[in-house]
Amino acid sequence: MKDTIYDHYIAIDWSIKNMAIARMTKKSNKITAIDVPSDIEDLQAYLKNLRGTKILAIEETTTSQWLYAELKDYADKIFICDPNRNKLLNEGPKTDKIDAAKLVQLLRAGLMKEVYHSGDKFLYLRRVTSGYEDLVKAGVRLKNQRYALLRACGKRGKEKAGSSIDSQGEQFVLDCLDRQIEVYE
Repeated sequence: MKDTIYDHYIAIDWSIKNMAIARMTKKSNKITAIDVPSDIEDLQAYLKNLRGTKILAIEETTTSQWLYAELKDYADKIFICDPNRNKLLNEGPKTDKIDAAKLVQLLRAGLMKEVYHSGDKFLYLRRVTSGYEDLVKAGVRLKNQRYALLRACGKRGKEKAGSSIDSQGEQFVLDCLDRQIEVYE
């Protein structure tokens, strides 16, 4: 990214209700920042109206893949960055406009770490795989909790579902875990 000079450097801090847009040009160090209601069509129109080459920075969040897919045709490059690795964003006062302004400065200086995103056909496969891994982890967690509860009550930990323990409260937890494991399996 450092080797390429763009006409427009744009950073967006997107949230459900509003978006902050900060922009710098290759000819000026002045940052223009606005805070407006979130609207993807307005953002697309804004980007489309900018003449010349454009690079757009967005922080990695739950909406970044969606934003990438919606905006990839409106910028020459979309740079999704890891917010945890941008120390400048954590310092000083925090508002969406300030964050967007700091983000555009880091973008123009080439000081950010990029997170890979694409609009390819494997996105569905990655989501399904990630969901499957989450389910497996949840099942393992449930079984580990059940085992630990039984061991804490002096049992072997290998007892079948429907086993009983002396404490009424712990029995309730065990029954709940058994039901969740049954649904999981």
